[in-house]
Amino acid sequence: MNPLPRHLGLPVSWEMLASHLDEAGFLWRQWRRALVAPDHVLDEVARVEARLLAHLDALVLAGRGAATRLLMPALVEADEPGRGECAALGLLLQEEGREAAVRSVLEVLQAGEEGPCSAIHAALLCARGRGLESWLRPMVDASPSPRVLSALLEVLGVWRVDPGPALEASFSHEAMQVRAAAFRCLRSWPARLSDSTLEVGLRASSAEVSGAALEVGLLAGSRLAWWECRRQVRRGGPHRQLAMGALAVAGGPDAQKSLLEGLGDASRGAETLRVLGLLGTSEAARACLEAMREPSWAPLAAEAFALVTGMDVPAVGPGEDGGGMAYEPEADLPLPEVSRVEAWWAERASRFNPASRYVRGLPLGQVSLLDALRDGAMYRRRSLWWAVALRTRGALGLRAGAWTRVQRAEEDAARRLPPARFAQSLEGGLGAGGGA
Repeated sequence: MNPLPRHLGLPVSWEMLASHLDEAGFLWRQWRRALVAPDHVLDEVARVEARLLAHLDALVLAGRGAATRLLMPALVEADEPGRGECAALGLLLQEEGREAAVRSVLEVLQAGEEGPCSAIHAALLCARGRGLESWLRPMVDASPSPRVLSALLEVLGVWRVDPGPALEASFSHEAMQVRAAAFRCLRSWPARLSDSTLEVGLRASSAEVSGAALEVGLLAGSRLAWWECRRQVRRGGPHRQLAMGALAVAGGPDAQKSLLEGLGDASRGAETLRVLGLLGTSEAARACLEAMREPSWAPLAAEAFALVTGMDVPAVGPGEDGGGMAYEPEADLPLPEVSRVEAWWAERASRFNPASRYVRGLPLGQVSLLDALRDGAMYRRRSLWWAVALRTRGALGLRAGAWTRVQRAEEDAARRLPPARFAQSLEGGLGAGGGA
């Protein structure tokens, strides 16, 4: 037998390993913040991610001893955001004693404690592959607790692994969180959504269920879902923000009229500005410019204006402090220098055809939309992913919270799709989508 490599024969520094776990937990929080931050682009997120993965690698290389003595206790405690997630990832990625490590994580998951369950759920979303689906599929069929079943359904959906017959049964589960998870799982296969299942979901007393049903219905191109969108906007339902975003992506005169009316209502102004950039018309740009004169709306309005026009909006100062524990990315949007934006628009407004739609100053299409996704700030990335998902009817496993390498691979896959996939009607043949 060959002797162990010299570095593996050295004494274990538990203090150093604990430091790796602490640093990984800190960087996990930084990474999650960066994924939605207006002051980061994908390359900057990748740099934070690389540091996080380096600490995770150190924990994995430490082997079985670190898994037992350090990672398992940290997972069971899950007393600090990021630390439990990294402990779970370190265990799921183990090479030495892998089977025992994975089994120990899944035993903690099955116990159903909220903190560890949440940490394992987040870790599993990042740990796709390595044969883990063969562990999770049997757990779904074993009728676990609602908390565990909902986590399993969502994870398998993100992995695009069919949960089997249990998925259909979950739409009528007594626990609303399981029903909602079933609809979220189906986002990977929206064509399988039946009208009857969607209707039951939309009428559910739980807002979590009806919101998840509406989202997958939109991905399926269901006319029922699009009618529900218009109803939500008209009546101010709990999913009005989701509905407004979908109408902005769909475009068309009716959608534009409905959205612009929202700027006349103080209770809807911020909601409208969050999605108005996706509309992409010169009229939307003018409305954003007008909204910039209202200080409380100015950062959101400037961000939407930039998405339509491509202007690098000059700032007069930072936004509010968004650095608390519960990070609010909109608080980091900068305050625009409105007078310079007005001068810029006065010079260039005539270049924008009122009958066309734009993204970052270019006619809206497959390439321009995906370029905006690639180059834009992370704050806008989630809504642009949603636009791509709607236009392609959920053909891709788009997830703005995935590792950056996964996000880039999905973007490359989107570029390889036939252009016709981006030009189809969003509303299942109604032809009311407004075109590109």
